[in-house]
Amino acid sequence: MTSVIEPERICCLHDGPANDKGRYVLYWMQAAQRSEHNPALEVAVQRANEASVPIVVCAVIIPDYPMASARHFAFMLGGLGHALRSVERRGARVCLRVGDPGSIVESLAGDAVEVVLDRGYLRHQVDWYDRLASSIDVRVTQVEGEVVVPIDVVSDKAEYAARTVRPKINNERDRFIVDLETTAIDVTTTPQNTPSDVELERLSDAESIGRLLHDLDIDDDPQPVDDFVPGTAAARAAVADLLDRIDSYDEDRNHYDEANSSSRLSPYLHFGQISPVAVAHAAVERAGTGAEDFLEELIVRRELAVNFVAHRSDYDSYSALPDWARTSLEAHEDDPRERTYTASELEAGETDDDVWNLIMQEIREQGWVHNQLRMYWGKQIVRWTNTPQHAYRTLLELNDRYFLDGRDPNSYANVGWCFGLHDQGFQEREVSGKLRPFTTAALKRKGDLSGWVDERKPA
Repeated sequence: MTSVIEPERICCLHDGPANDKGRYVLYWMQAAQRSEHNPALEVAVQRANEASVPIVVCAVIIPDYPMASARHFAFMLGGLGHALRSVERRGARVCLRVGDPGSIVESLAGDAVEVVLDRGYLRHQVDWYDRLASSIDVRVTQVEGEVVVPIDVVSDKAEYAARTVRPKINNERDRFIVDLETTAIDVTTTPQNTPSDVELERLSDAESIGRLLHDLDIDDDPQPVDDFVPGTAAARAAVADLLDRIDSYDEDRNHYDEANSSSRLSPYLHFGQISPVAVAHAAVERAGTGAEDFLEELIVRRELAVNFVAHRSDYDSYSALPDWARTSLEAHEDDPRERTYTASELEAGETDDDVWNLIMQEIREQGWVHNQLRMYWGKQIVRWTNTPQHAYRTLLELNDRYFLDGRDPNSYANVGWCFGLHDQGFQEREVSGKLRPFTTAALKRKGDLSGWVDERKPA
C-alpha cells in the first residue's frame, strides 16, 4: 500500500499565497463521495498535517442539480451519509450545506489554509471549480480520482474510438493501479465556525432521507429504487460478488436473462461511492481472461467516455456525433417510418414492441437495466421519431431522468453510441442510415428473450 498520490493526479487551479491565519484545510467532497481510496481526501489530510491544522470536509446538497430527482438524491444522500460519518470518525470536521456550491465553498475558504477539490468533467462541475479558483485568494488544489489513468496523461484530444484510446490507456494503466493507504489526521480539534445546515442524522436511513427530500422540495418523480443499496460498503459487496464469478465474466456478461451477469457497479461509480482504482486493483489481483474483459469495460470504455466529455463542450448535443453519422441520418430524415411515437408515449412504454415496453418499464421502476437491453432500447428510438435530432434529445432525456447512473460521462457517450459515436458505419438502411443495427434477433443470440419477457409480463 502507498500513501503517495501520483503527481499526475494533482493540479494547482490557483496558486494563491499561504494563508497564515488559516484555521483548517478545506476539502469539498463532490465527485468522490467516499472516505476510503479517495486521493483528494488524502491530499487534503496530508496538507492539513503539514500545516498542523484540522481538516474540514464540506459536502453540498444542490436541490436544483440538473435532471436530478428523488431517485438520484436518495441514493446519493444514503451513500454520502455513510461517507461523512466515516470521515468524522477519522477526526475530520464535517460540514453539510444546502444551496449554491460556489458560494458555500467560497464562504468557507476565507478561513482555510488551502482548498482541495475533486475533478469532474461535466460543464457545470468544471464551471464550479474554475469560478471558485478565480474567486478566492488561497491556494486551490484539484485531485483527479474518478479515473484510473488521469485523462491528461492519456490524450489531449477527443479520441475517435476505443481502438485509438486503448493502447494509450493500457500503456499507462498498471502504474496507476495502486492500493491507496489512508493517512492519520494529526489535528482533530473541531473548528466551530463551520456549522452544518443538515445534521448527519437526517442521512441515517431511507425514511429520514425521504423527509429531508420533502423538506427540500425535491421532485419526487421518479421515486427512489430498492434494488441498489447506497454506500461504499454495498459497493464493496458488489465487487466481492463480481470477483467470485470473474473467471466466467467474459462468457456471462452479455447474458441479460441471468441474474448478476454484469457488475452492476455503474451507480456506485457515478456517485463516487467506490474508487475505480480500488475496483481495478481488486480485479488485477484476481487476473485471468474474465478480469481483463472487466478491466476493458471499467477502464478503457469508461475512460473513453470521460475523454469524450472532457474534450467536447457539446457532449450532450446532436452536434457531437461524428460527421458520417449525422450525414447518413440526415440523408434518411424524410424516409417513411413504419410508426412514430411521441416522447410521452415512449416514456410510458406505449409502443407496438412488447420487448421495448418491458425494458422501458424496468428502467422506470428500477433505474437500471442490463447493458444489452439498454442498447436495444436506445437503438429503436431513431426509427420511431420524426427526426434524428428529436430522437437524440428524447433518448438523452429518458436516460438522464430514469437511470441511477444517468447524467454521467458514460450516459453521454452511450447515448451518442446509439447514433454512431465511437463506432463505424454499417450497411445502409432506411431511416437509420449507416448506424449499427440492434434487433430482437441480436437479443435472442445473447439469451432467452422469451423467458425474460414471460417473467415480466403481468399474470
